[in-house]
Amino acid sequence: MIGSFKEGETGSLCRFYQYDELSGDIPMMITRQLRRKLSILAAASSERSLFQPRSNNYERLSGVLEGWSSIRINIQWRLIFRWREGVAYDVYLDPHKY
Repeated sequence: MIGSFKEGETGSLCRFYQYDELSGDIPMMITRQLRRKLSILAAASSERSLFQPRSNNYERLSGVLEGWSSIRINIQWRLIFRWREGVAYDVYLDPHKY
């Protein structure tokens, strides 16, 4: 379940998720995958369920993002969130840099 978005209810990711609105913050090329990953995150009832499908590349983050988790949209983009008691909080879209 998604409990909150980092940008709040008026942020572009929340509006994309709730109303299918696309803004300049979200690249058109990832919308299909992003919609699917948000659905997976919303349906998840446990952290364990995020490990499947393997294409989620679910991971607990470390370093400055310790306490956060992520699932991959594609090689460049990922959803980052705090997972607590079956709920994803402070979800945001990150342009992952290698």
